[in-house]
Amino acid sequence: MNTRRTFLAAATLAAAPLLALAGYPDKPIQIIVGAAAGGPTDQTARVIGERMSLDLGVPVVTHNIAGGGGSLGAAAAARARADGYTLLMGTISTHGANPSLYKHLNYDAIKDFTPISTLVTYPLVVVVNPRQVPARTLEELIHYAKAHPGEVNRGSAGVGTSMHLAGELFDSMADIKTTHIAYKGSAPSMKDLVGGQIGLSFESLAVALPHIRSGRLRALAVTGDASSPLLPDVPTVGATLPGYRFSAWLGLVAPAGTPPEAIARLNEAVRKALADPGVVAALEAQAAEPAWSTPDEFAKLISTDIARLHELIRTAGIPPQ
Repeated sequence: MNTRRTFLAAATLAAAPLLALAGYPDKPIQIIVGAAAGGPTDQTARVIGERMSLDLGVPVVTHNIAGGGGSLGAAAAARARADGYTLLMGTISTHGANPSLYKHLNYDAIKDFTPISTLVTYPLVVVVNPRQVPARTLEELIHYAKAHPGEVNRGSAGVGTSMHLAGELFDSMADIKTTHIAYKGSAPSMKDLVGGQIGLSFESLAVALPHIRSGRLRALAVTGDASSPLLPDVPTVGATLPGYRFSAWLGLVAPAGTPPEAIARLNEAVRKALADPGVVAALEAQAAEPAWSTPDEFAKLISTDIARLHELIRTAGIPPQ
């Protein structure tokens, strides 16, 4: 009899998480964004989160914890309860570059998280301030940088961001030397680029496009596989430097140990959100391409990019922070 009671008690405990998930979700879900409000990462989280809330039946809200290339937000998410109610907007920085850039990272990009799905991929655009850098083509930029080694200041949203790494890859493949200036976000970097304090940046299309259209900045190339529909006459970097390609990505991850049933429910909500014409239009306006994936596919992307960016960081000689 005692054995039977023990068995029943164990079975009840084992079933408890599943019973708790029967009504999942039944309260608001939080997406931690490791970047400032208003930027591309934050905008993507809000657009997709709002559509997910319709499917999930509960509010999906964002919480910004900016700093450390997204590492502060990632560390907070890693410590959160693994119940499906706290998620993280993972980026190519938090789950690609940071493991090689920070000596004392307060999270493990693989062990501390369970991937849910990629959300979007997006190329960057190479832009110059015409008053500082006279180049009209990428080839002219390379010639100018070679004639003025170290004199072209290249801004980014911070060490380890996609803008920083895309620029380092460009310097390496073009055999040039530009001077990297790290800012605390895209907004201050763009302000100085438009103002002429720096001359070059690898920036998100969403941020740079208004300044390109106004003529204050000149677009030389995009970093993806093909020209962007938003800039159809601007070639790819690869057209000048064969083999060059750099696309950033965003995706949702949950703390490790989050029940598989919750991961599956969230993955399905992402799939539906990215199939919604209104969401697609909003993302395309930001030059972002919807990119749903299975959790396993996203896990493979994370592992691949950690290895790829580790080699890039080592080759570029970027010192750990």
